[in-house]
Amino acid sequence: MKTDMNDNYKDIDLVLDACLDRMQRGESIGTCLAEHPEHAQALRPLLEAVARLDRSNSFTPSDEAKRRARQRLFAHIDKRKKAPFWARFPAWASVAGVLLLILVGVFSYNVIVPMVEEPPVIVVSNPPVAGQGNFVFLVSDQPNDIGDFTSLIVTVDRVELLKQGGGGDARIVFTPEIKDFDLTELIGEASQELWRGDVPEGEYTRVVVFTTTIRGTLTTGETIDIKLPSDKLQIDLPFTVGGGNVTSFTFDITVNKTGQGSGKYILKPQTGESGAEYEKVQ
Repeated sequence: MKTDMNDNYKDIDLVLDACLDRMQRGESIGTCLAEHPEHAQALRPLLEAVARLDRSNSFTPSDEAKRRARQRLFAHIDKRKKAPFWARFPAWASVAGVLLLILVGVFSYNVIVPMVEEPPVIVVSNPPVAGQGNFVFLVSDQPNDIGDFTSLIVTVDRVELLKQGGGGDARIVFTPEIKDFDLTELIGEASQELWRGDVPEGEYTRVVVFTTTIRGTLTTGETIDIKLPSDKLQIDLPFTVGGGNVTSFTFDITVNKTGQGSGKYILKPQTGESGAEYEKVQ
């Protein structure tokens, strides 16, 4: 019983995040709950409260406001994870009630928060000569449940970098030269270069990988599709491009089971294993 309860607390933040994103895209509460019946009792009052707030207010929460809301939610969940087991054992209704109060407070606050405009998009392409460029993008796999797979193919649509300062924020977007990679071949120290080119010099704070499909073949021979919230993986991590260096950024990904015996998996970025390395231009 203890293992099942810990698994529920581990999964609820991911499921809640996915459902909120899907509701923002116009999907119904029922569709989300049908895909996560094991969490339906806890999720329903939260999602219905958000839906009521959306109907009663004509504003659209900004990305920054949503990020702050999720941070508060996840901080509360983390505190409950650290509490003794007997203190975390009460029914999910009490947890849902606390989270509902946080959601109501945050979204009510957003009514008076000005909308934040999205930074402009700058699309960059590959340099004319192979092997050149001031930025290299690589992927790797931190092993967790990758041993359950004989192959796990991720198809990337595009990569977005958030640049700050130097005349204003901007979203730098590029399409990888290599769009498909197998995470089972990139375990541990192994990595694969997906793109090399020139991006504007400056300070960066975020990397977002947008995916189209994630298909895995289990050791049992079963083939499964893995879904992500908003079809993207995101890391908030500062790095610099320029200064006479080539910046190589490795985006580390891991795969985890989402619950005891659920048969479902999710990909997550690993901030602690990701980051930039710098090499002087020869």
